[in-house]
Amino acid sequence: MAQIVIYIRLEKYLAEWLTHSLGDPVKFPSQSNENAVIRAFLQQVPEGAKPQLGGEGYTAIVIPESKAKPPEKWHYLGPKGQDAVREAIKDLFTQNLWADLSKLENAHIGVNTRIAAWCEMHGIGLDRVETVRQRYYRIREAYTKRGINLQNYERRKSDKEGEIPKT
Repeated sequence: MAQIVIYIRLEKYLAEWLTHSLGDPVKFPSQSNENAVIRAFLQQVPEGAKPQLGGEGYTAIVIPESKAKPPEKWHYLGPKGQDAVREAIKDLFTQNLWADLSKLENAHIGVNTRIAAWCEMHGIGLDRVETVRQRYYRIREAYTKRGINLQNYERRKSDKEGEIPKT
């Protein structure tokens, strides 16, 4: 059976990361949160509505199979439904970015180098590294302002042994 897709407008870095990770068209795992969001907001095409045909800036996403909402009839997402799917995708991106990069917080590698390497590994063009870096910093700063330190600090050997560090 042919896959039926919807088209969502995504920022370029998100589209590159998503298609690199899940293919083109994007197919989320069957029990994923993203598929649950898609299913929740799918509608039958309203009378007079024109289906989105994709194009520049749009990412094709496979509509998950559902007995309650067969994709052949249920293949329309309104603007707010698209916003919900976009938000779920951004959350997934943020989780992936943070899970991978936070482990390296104490590495003696500059954050710009780490983020550039992460982008390269995840199919994001190097001209969008700055956007991803800003997103990473915003996450870290938002929590820091609330008194939650997400940076991992290791104790120096001298601290562990009870010595006073030399200045």
